[in-house]
Amino acid sequence: MHDGLVSQGRAPDAPIGALRLWDSGTSWRDLETRPGGFTWTTLDTAVATVERMRARPLLVLGQTPTFHASKPREEAPYGAGAASMPDLGAWRRYVTAVAQRYGDRIDYQIWNEANVVQYWTGTPRQMAQLTLTASKAIRKVVPKATIVAPAFPLRLESQQAWFADFWSLQSTRVDLAGAVDAASVQLYPSAEGLPEDQATLLDIAREVLAENGIDLPVWNTEINFGLQGGPEPPAIPAELQRAFLMRTYLLDAGLGLPRVYWYSWNIGRIANTYLTEEDLTTETLAGKSFDVVRDWLEGTRVEGCTLGDREPGVWECVARGEGEVRTFWWKPRGPAVRVTSPDATSWSDAGGAVTRCRESCRVPVGATPVMVVRPG
Repeated sequence: MHDGLVSQGRAPDAPIGALRLWDSGTSWRDLETRPGGFTWTTLDTAVATVERMRARPLLVLGQTPTFHASKPREEAPYGAGAASMPDLGAWRRYVTAVAQRYGDRIDYQIWNEANVVQYWTGTPRQMAQLTLTASKAIRKVVPKATIVAPAFPLRLESQQAWFADFWSLQSTRVDLAGAVDAASVQLYPSAEGLPEDQATLLDIAREVLAENGIDLPVWNTEINFGLQGGPEPPAIPAELQRAFLMRTYLLDAGLGLPRVYWYSWNIGRIANTYLTEEDLTTETLAGKSFDVVRDWLEGTRVEGCTLGDREPGVWECVARGEGEVRTFWWKPRGPAVRVTSPDATSWSDAGGAVTRCRESCRVPVGATPVMVVRPG
């Protein structure tokens, strides 16, 4: 999850396991307010708040202070020079200072959206240089630190090409794979896209990594839907928002992604799926469903998700837990009816209603997932 309010000491009332610190007033520019002078209060509060939630903080490094920027007058959303290559010595001192203060209390991500010009105007090789420098500096202080590669959205072909250029440096004796513990993608589909479109984008990322001999886990460090980079996108019904949230976590678990960070618990009106109302406190139907899908997945190992094995258009994910098998069904377009196996004991809808089965159940399947339970 993301939630910028943790830097104010406010935490979501939800069972979150990991929280990414981005858009939370904790960037490099926020911390180093004058050359060599760091102000830690906001990040201290954010880390303490996340720890109080019993969640794991992931700090996104970067966004260059103007006085360390190679292009200090270059405009960027986070301020002049923020997206430009920093002075390498200043970068090293900054990441070292962060590691000395927080040690293994946090995980570290090199940069946000390095293939989006608003956030990075340097080259892939320069970003690789920052990655190697930061990794060496952090591990000198925290040898077992978890370090995550720069984040890369992949919905545009140009973004996919940049991602490929970055990771291809591994084949030129630039050991990016050795510098990080996970690759990072942001599986935003097109503005009209569905959660299931993530699978195609993830295949692209994994193919690039494989082509360069890289075997790293892949984290999905941002996801939401309807983002179009302009005015507020068209609204979608609350029930569909709930479906998008639940399908994302089920599908990403089935795709083998160890971490998935929804953007965001308190997002402004730039997407189409919201977990809180505009007061940033009252949970929407989608927000409440986060607890439901967490409970569905808790204590299980998801074996995978398939499309249309038994009926066209129906997705099925299978998860094994202690003494039972949980199967999740949904159909993005149009309704269907599925019959459970004879040994199924129950099925549940997203609202928490449980129907007991005798021999088998006929289950209505639509855009919002359902869960079927059987012994196993």
